Amino acid sequence: MVYHYVMWNISPPGSASFLGRTGIYGVVIFYILSGITLYHVYNEQIGMPSRTGLIKYFSARFFRIYPLLWLLSVSSVIIKKEDFSLETKILNYTGLFSVYHWADTLCYGAWSIGNELVFYLFFPVFIFLSKRSKPLFAAFSVILLLSFLWFTFRVMNSAKPLSEYWVQFLNPLNQVQLFLGGYLIGYFTKKLVIPLYITIPLILLSLLAFIYYPASGDTMALVSGINRIAFCFICLLLSFSVYKIAVRLPAPLHIVFGTLGEISYSLYLLHPIVAYIFPRLFRSFSIHAHLTSLCTSFGCTIFLSFILYRFYERPFMKLGKFVSRKMTSDSQK
Repeated sequence: MVYHYVMWNISPPGSASFLGRTGIYGVVIFYILSGITLYHVYNEQIGMPSRTGLIKYFSARFFRIYPLLWLLSVSSVIIKKEDFSLETKILNYTGLFSVYHWADTLCYGAWSIGNELVFYLFFPVFIFLSKRSKPLFAAFSVILLLSFLWFTFRVMNSAKPLSEYWVQFLNPLNQVQLFLGGYLIGYFTKKLVIPLYITIPLILLSLLAFIYYPASGDTMALVSGINRIAFCFICLLLSFSVYKIAVRLPAPLHIVFGTLGEISYSLYLLHPIVAYIFPRLFRSFSIHAHLTSLCTSFGCTIFLSFILYRFYERPFMKLGKFVSRKMTSDSQK
């Protein structure tokens, strides 16, 4: 959110800046954390996998993703009054844009949610292979790694701007390896206990490497060649270190960051809509205070995201649990 608001209202952060790097690799960390979290939560639930486990998994994922995606996609179309084709609308409302036209979304930024939907399809495959045949799982992982290297060194041309390769960059086959990296962190280290005197230096080392790694110029410098390998490794190390840190934040900080974590999906999809509305609303009242508009957008995005999570997302999450219980109980009769 901060990255986009600065980019839209001030100037695009450069690839040498912390904010510019966060704008690209914040999504990477999201993918890695998604892999860790799904393994942590669903590895035992899904089983080998089992029919009941898969029903619970896909039901929970559907009700977690689709209701909010539908709401904010429709809102984007209405508010921005953009003329999208019927095909684009169907692909977005069904989620099929994730495997076909992944860059063509109704809601700004929904491409990463489309990638996530593809990862949800890969996840049971990872579970099946890692539990049934470790050699096949290793071979499949190597194939995905080779795909990652092909995009990194062959598809993405470091001599050209990222804007010319945006569609190729968003390809799920160029991103799923990061999700797999998170899965492997969970797979190999779920029960591993690491003392604070190791995890804290690793976190600091990761952050320093992220900030000071020598890369500049167009954003393409961050997502191609050896630079991409370095930054992805840094993100994996940072995610692993935070995942294994054995400490609980003080209660006030725990509440603040826990709440931000809960509302992050709403915040991610909602903030472009808020950023579109408020500058126009301020201008309609002849208010030209740029900083006031920016701060208001920040505050309203967080507040509205909390409301959406509490009164829209959570009820659908509870409905998902009810539906999965109903489906699994019926299938066992």
